[in-house]
Amino acid sequence: MTQPFSGNTASRRGWKTFARFLTLGLTLAAGGSALAQEQEPIPEEKVYSEKILEEGEGWQLKNISGYAVDDKGQYYSKDIYTLQSGKESAFRLPVVPSLQEELAAAAASTEGDTVFIVDKFIADEIAIAQEKGELTEALKAIAEPLDEGDGKTMGKMGPFGSCSDQFINKSKGFSLNTPISTSTSLGGGFSGTLSATGNLSGSATGEVQLRIKRTKVFWVCIPYAVQFGYAHAWGSATVGYGATVSGTLNYNFNWENQIAKPYLGSLDFFVGPVPVHIGFNLPINLGLNVNASVTGSVSYNSNQNATGSFDYTCTLSSCSGWANYSLPTSSPQPLTASISGRAYPTVWAQVAVRAYLYSEWLAYAQVGVRPYLYGDLWGYYGNSCGDGNGDGINETVSALTFDLDWQLFITAQAAAFGGSPAQWNNLWSTSRKHIKFWDIPSGGSSAIRPILTGPSSLLVNATGNYNSRMRPCWPYGDTVNYQLAWGDSTSTSFSAAPATVTTKSKAWTSAGAKTVALTAQSDSHGRQFNATNSRSVQVNALSGTWTPWLNRDAPGGVGDFETLSDFLTEGFPVCSNPIAIECQTTSGVNWSSTGQVYSCTLSGGTCTNSQQSNGTCLDYQVRFLCP
Repeated sequence: MTQPFSGNTASRRGWKTFARFLTLGLTLAAGGSALAQEQEPIPEEKVYSEKILEEGEGWQLKNISGYAVDDKGQYYSKDIYTLQSGKESAFRLPVVPSLQEELAAAAASTEGDTVFIVDKFIADEIAIAQEKGELTEALKAIAEPLDEGDGKTMGKMGPFGSCSDQFINKSKGFSLNTPISTSTSLGGGFSGTLSATGNLSGSATGEVQLRIKRTKVFWVCIPYAVQFGYAHAWGSATVGYGATVSGTLNYNFNWENQIAKPYLGSLDFFVGPVPVHIGFNLPINLGLNVNASVTGSVSYNSNQNATGSFDYTCTLSSCSGWANYSLPTSSPQPLTASISGRAYPTVWAQVAVRAYLYSEWLAYAQVGVRPYLYGDLWGYYGNSCGDGNGDGINETVSALTFDLDWQLFITAQAAAFGGSPAQWNNLWSTSRKHIKFWDIPSGGSSAIRPILTGPSSLLVNATGNYNSRMRPCWPYGDTVNYQLAWGDSTSTSFSAAPATVTTKSKAWTSAGAKTVALTAQSDSHGRQFNATNSRSVQVNALSGTWTPWLNRDAPGGVGDFETLSDFLTEGFPVCSNPIAIECQTTSGVNWSSTGQVYSCTLSGGTCTNSQQSNGTCLDYQVRFLCP
């Protein structure tokens, strides 16, 4: 199947708590071939009913009654055995040993689970015939010729023939126009409610295949049982999906429920002597999954539509088929959210065509369409997210963002004898598609703005190295696309992993103040940021005299401090009004290439041990350009 959302604004103290999701809209327009015309409602007295008369391990004896309206409208009231697959169950069924052996062999040759329906009257008549040594009148009335032999026997008919299974397929078309309306308390410690509204409209086709079991009694074949084969659903569907939830979240939470199950109709017919009832309905499920280590809230209303086709066939143990869906393009969506930390809310909805034999307890199989909305809500406030301008001091920054993806899955489910259903939640799926990235409020998250460091002053034609990366609290690992504008009508575009420091060099040919602007434009996932960090660079003309390289401090104690005021106090050969500065290690490596947190300004060069990843500064030296 699941991540939606949480809602409102942030304050410096940390953000408030409320998770919202409110209305779910679903639209299914399924279209299949050979669609049936709408039938007159079946009169109440003709509705199918069943009653359990007796039961044992793996089997039940039921009385079923109704009208075979899909044949000749014939009324029936019959006792049948329902048998779960398995050799042991077959040998516990109260029928003659020959039928037990045949049913056990059929169960053993069937891959996975299956269900048999045995006509009790016919089974009893077979027992009487075997005891008397001749067919009863009831068996003569339904007797069928033996299959031909294989050509190796003494003849092709008579005692050398066999009784193979026969197959029958029944299908029904559906015209759908089903409104949905529900509101429920989620419970489970989740404070809030989930409401859903919408409509299903369109058409689809469901089909069931049954096997007629026949046994050889003397020189004829007697049909005595029906075996469930498969359920088949196909059509074209447009799925429209939107959701909101209201409540409070601060921990992992998983919830799902069936919100509706409209009845689609039934087929009542005879398979040999056995009356068969096939029902169809449309189970609609809604699910919410939240993975959160913090408290937050979101209010979001989606509006997405996927269009495509599906065709799947399911037994009680496996499914196969195909699907083809195209996901929608992004559309404007309103959003409010609040959080302190990060949460991953997922909302999913599923609409399925289900076919069942007599009742859902006995056997059913279904094929469904399940769209997911994956949310990622991130909030941050603090000063442990890097030094954005390279002045040696971490800024206090904040962020509140929400990211939303969309994906569609084809699912299936089958169960027999009231057992836990086998589920296939990813028979087929689209690729995960990005819908939108929100910076809440628009452009207001300073923690999105990338880090830009480099010299604040240079001489004309001198090369300066400028380093770029996303802040360390940035939660995503997708490659970021940057643009670095140099303040002179030129720019450099590049891409890099968000945590990777990328160095770009620049030498200006004219003096003056330059504004260097680094913009994180987007990333490879499709998020659009357009978040900019800038710094001023003073480019000075080549006039003046450089001091010698000066190194008055070692990186012990607090760090390495080569400041102008200390040089003046200690009598170093330096002017009090320098127009440029250069900083490097004592081995000649420019400070901007060391990867350390360092400040190089006209006030001097400073490095603090506690800000370095290894806890120790390198030994730096500086020189000043004096007028």
